[in-house]
Amino acid sequence: MAKADEHLIQSLCDLEIPKSLRFSPDRSSVLYSTELTWGHRKRKHVVSTLWLASTGRPNSSLQLTPGIFRDYAPTWTPDGKTVAFVSDRADAGVKWAIYFLPLKVGGEAYPITPVENTSPIEAFAISPHGTHVAFLSADEEVPFASAGEDAHSVRPWGEGWRFTRLRVLDLRTKKVRCANLDRHVTGVCWSPDGTHIGFSSCLSPDIEEPHLTGMTVSAIDIDLSSVEELCYFPKKVVDLTWASDGNLYFCGGVPANKMFAGYGVYRTDYTTKLHQYEWTKFGVEDDSVGLIMGGCGTIFVNVQHRLESRVCLLDSTVLYSRKNELEAFDAAIDTDGKFVLAVATSDINHPAEVFTTLSSDNAMTQISNHGQEFAGRRFGTCSFLTCMSTDGEVELDALYLTPTSSSVEFPRHPLATAVLIHGGPNTRLTNAFNAYYYMLAPYLLSLGFGILLPNYRGSSGRGQSFASYSIGGLGVYDYSDVIALTQCAIDHGYADKERLLVGGWSQGGFLTNLCSVRNGLHGGGWRFQAAVPGASICDIDAMALTSDLGCVFEPELSRDGVAWNMDCGDTRNRAASALWAFKDAALRAHREGAPVVPPMLILHGEADARCPVSQAWGLRRALQSYGLPFELVIYPSQGHFFEEQKYWVDMALRIGRWCEKYIGGGAI
Repeated sequence: MAKADEHLIQSLCDLEIPKSLRFSPDRSSVLYSTELTWGHRKRKHVVSTLWLASTGRPNSSLQLTPGIFRDYAPTWTPDGKTVAFVSDRADAGVKWAIYFLPLKVGGEAYPITPVENTSPIEAFAISPHGTHVAFLSADEEVPFASAGEDAHSVRPWGEGWRFTRLRVLDLRTKKVRCANLDRHVTGVCWSPDGTHIGFSSCLSPDIEEPHLTGMTVSAIDIDLSSVEELCYFPKKVVDLTWASDGNLYFCGGVPANKMFAGYGVYRTDYTTKLHQYEWTKFGVEDDSVGLIMGGCGTIFVNVQHRLESRVCLLDSTVLYSRKNELEAFDAAIDTDGKFVLAVATSDINHPAEVFTTLSSDNAMTQISNHGQEFAGRRFGTCSFLTCMSTDGEVELDALYLTPTSSSVEFPRHPLATAVLIHGGPNTRLTNAFNAYYYMLAPYLLSLGFGILLPNYRGSSGRGQSFASYSIGGLGVYDYSDVIALTQCAIDHGYADKERLLVGGWSQGGFLTNLCSVRNGLHGGGWRFQAAVPGASICDIDAMALTSDLGCVFEPELSRDGVAWNMDCGDTRNRAASALWAFKDAALRAHREGAPVVPPMLILHGEADARCPVSQAWGLRRALQSYGLPFELVIYPSQGHFFEEQKYWVDMALRIGRWCEKYIGGGAI
């Protein structure tokens, strides 16, 4: 069994996921890259591969690059004859440059920026006339040398920061110039006439900087001599795009001063001197999670609307809508109003593939075949559940995945069920092949377990009001929503209330810990029999002190409830910190004569900067002190999301064994 399981997990992890879809200027071809989920690596270095397919022609994708380098972020030159991309092919994982690959027969890729640079290319954009390339990269690293022989180990905070710079390559002279900006540049785009460059920037490269001090959207002339600040935005700006109407568009929080509420589209007008931004669309009842400029200068937006993934125009016109995950997309509209659309999407039984469609023909044509390993295989059925929150304020969404082994969509009898809680909190789960982290959903379905995927308050896809429940509501609304949706799955006959496991990653791990120490307090007559917290949080105060985003995440989520803002007697964060509930759980177990905290499989990356490994140590110490069953597995050198595939395989096998041990065999 273990060998078969390992083979399946390996095959799942080896899936190539399409990214960065780009139509050719004449819309006849689709260029895209593929990489492993979350960009993890099988061997020493991360690799990414470029592909070219014909619009509307089934299974037409052809491999452009060998798949032994990290070739990514592909785009077209304006004449459609050449592909541009970033690569480390000069020295894998070490040296980075932008390359051109002519599509004529026998064309070979060649670098257009220096191949000796060890600073990654963060982003690049080709001018509309194809004469210049604007790109972002940091200065080459200079060793810090103030402490003699030990200089390499000395890291004074704020000294030696490597600012990402805006650079422009003139393709005619081959010269690269750097803008003289005392800021960290994060995004770049060209004006439609090619005379100016739009860019976003913040004060420093520190990861918390844009959330603490905001970002500025600016424009600079092609000679890099004159900079004009267009607007200041109080939080992070992403997907900066300059449209033909003179506006620069970008995505940001709704309201603008929040990270954990809605997400919408904003604009700032280059043609005026007001230096302001204004909200344009989305983020109130749905969320924009990306935007692009397609053909004829039209802005297209990737919108999450509850469990639907949509491609919309700025006026909210819906061009595409499916209850499936949208990995990537591109679109173009002709002057007569007809559009062509390319999407990378998946569902519970089909890995992510690239499809194209026309406005006059709603049929989707699959033009790639990266999931052929699983052709004809069914893992299960996805059912959509809704119920009211326990306080009656909102309707909640969830997915229940029924394994194929149960034979029908609705199981003949309630199933042993894993309740897998997403992180974020402002992300969302819908029908997808990789429906949860580390390929766990397809694997657990193959073992015959049912899976519940709850979208609690704080999740994206529902806009400002729904998401903002997480602000000041950690451990309150999110926890009660997980319980309500679990009860819903039980009431509908999907989940067996005697065989429930709860698990999650990051914020999902935080909620897993709360479900464990509060086990049975909901009064529903059932308890979780096992738990799997991954990259989890057990103490909010410690998170504020040690997380790489502790200065911004925790103050907003806890309404400024962090140690340096509170009175010494203020213990508000303990209510949502599982660590502080162990004593009460132990006393309750003693009174009831039955275990409360279920056996816990704690999984954590040793180098996790977002949710530091000390959170796992604290959880382990609490469990050990009360003699409660647990396993703690620390994965060496891994961050918040694991980079090495061998650890994905190990973790999935451990979770499978934990499910088998504590909630019994899957469906028969």
